[in-house]
Amino acid sequence: MAKIGLKEAIEALRIELSESIQASVDKSLRFEVEQINLEFQVEVEKSAEATGGISFWVVNIGGGGSLSSTNTHTVNMQMKPVNNDGGPVLTGTRNQVIPD
Repeated sequence: MAKIGLKEAIEALRIELSESIQASVDKSLRFEVEQINLEFQVEVEKSAEATGGISFWVVNIGGGGSLSSTNTHTVNMQMKPVNNDGGPVLTGTRNQVIPD
């Protein structure tokens, strides 16, 4: 089973959200994305190499294997997405902002 890093999991979310925004360009109803709450089950692994780095791997829940709660950790993240101008993200197009 291939390991999925926390960075790759967040990048996959970014891609999915971007595709969702583009898919709703011609729709009359859009949504403002105010906050994203993520919860991951991760394994922490310390490298045996000279650099001694630490890696976080997202656990595939229900994928079989012999993981137990003693070697997994829960990571909760709250993110507020913004567009390139620092404004709110809307489904529809990247640069549209809800008028006041």
